[in-house]
Amino acid sequence: MKGFAMFLYGIRNASLNMDWGKDAFATAGDIGFDGVEIVLREEERLDWLLSAAGREEVGRWVEETGAQACSISFALFREYKGNEEDEAVRDRVVELVQKAIRACKGMGGVGILLPYFDGENLDMSSAHAELLIEDMKRCAPVAEDEGIKVALETSFSPGLLRTICDGVGSEMVGVYQDTANALQYGYDSVDMLVDLSEHTQLIHIKDTRRSDLGEGDVDFPACRDAIAQIGYEGWLIFETPGGADPVASGKKNLAFAKEMFG
Repeated sequence: MKGFAMFLYGIRNASLNMDWGKDAFATAGDIGFDGVEIVLREEERLDWLLSAAGREEVGRWVEETGAQACSISFALFREYKGNEEDEAVRDRVVELVQKAIRACKGMGGVGILLPYFDGENLDMSSAHAELLIEDMKRCAPVAEDEGIKVALETSFSPGLLRTICDGVGSEMVGVYQDTANALQYGYDSVDMLVDLSEHTQLIHIKDTRRSDLGEGDVDFPACRDAIAQIGYEGWLIFETPGGADPVASGKKNLAFAKEMFG
């Protein structure tokens, strides 16, 4: 592990301006990252990850590049938003999430990201929150059996996130913190980390305005102290801009993080 045996550093394939595959893993490893968070948008590729051939191929990427397959950003979950009252869609998305959990386990990862953003209302309605709780309860047993974290990355307020997590009642279902998203939606990055400490599953390291780390509005020293305060250990995943030279950007941002977090 990095630093004081606390953190591993991962990067999203999109932050390398690359599709996920061996080349993205090799690039991440060459820069010095410990792993790659794959952005999964296609059901066909989910099925491939679940296959023996897919597991073996990803295993070869990991072995040959030294970069782990740390997590899945499960873009297919976006179908859920706007369809909360469509039982057929909800059933389909729950099944996809269950498959993504198993795929993450098969590739050696630790968790999946479920995105839900509402730039206008921020929070979903209480009725829809109850439906989401019900559906996450259907995913929780699979997550617990596989030992895979299910982490909601959302525009939701800390209060709603706490209500959802408490309602699900599983230590494997919680929040994917994002240091920049909190500010973007009018919250405080440090308060989000502290207030949702027991529900924090994974953390995105990102600055505002699509800036390199330390060049936006995020107070990284305060976030570092909050992360230490809540006792978080494990993966810090970069969602940083690739820019014109994603390798140079990756090296710059990784150097910043190692100096900041250890």
